[in-house]
Amino acid sequence: MGGTFPKRERQAENASELLSTLRKWQEIEDASVTACSAIIEKTQNPLIRVVMEIIRQDSITHKKVQQVMIDSLEKEAISLTPEELGAIWESIERHAEMEKETIALAEKARRNCRLFVLRHLLTYLIEDEQKHDRLLAQLEDFKRGIYPYA
Repeated sequence: MGGTFPKRERQAENASELLSTLRKWQEIEDASVTACSAIIEKTQNPLIRVVMEIIRQDSITHKKVQQVMIDSLEKEAISLTPEELGAIWESIERHAEMEKETIALAEKARRNCRLFVLRHLLTYLIEDEQKHDRLLAQLEDFKRGIYPYA
């Protein structure tokens, strides 16, 4: 059985490799935050500043998500109970409706906008709101996994 590992050893090796990758990625996100901050300090141009702020905030968020993943591998696995989800589900549904409304508004604004830079910023906002909508849809997938007959 040259080079093959029992399943448990492969899983441990995969988890160790994933942890290493996530930690390296966090270092890069930290460097991104620093680089974005430096660029923001060097310019007064509002377009460059807002783009660098978007990237900086995304890097901060990415690092937080990576840390949740690291903690789930090292400390306690992520879990979600029917009670936890049920207690907030109405609020999640209301928020999902708000996201859909913001997407519609942003699309309307983009259709009515003839300014090149503003159209690109509106496209960014639409894509970001669509990302939020997908994240909420993932929660719905989790709900279906917990409540298979819902």
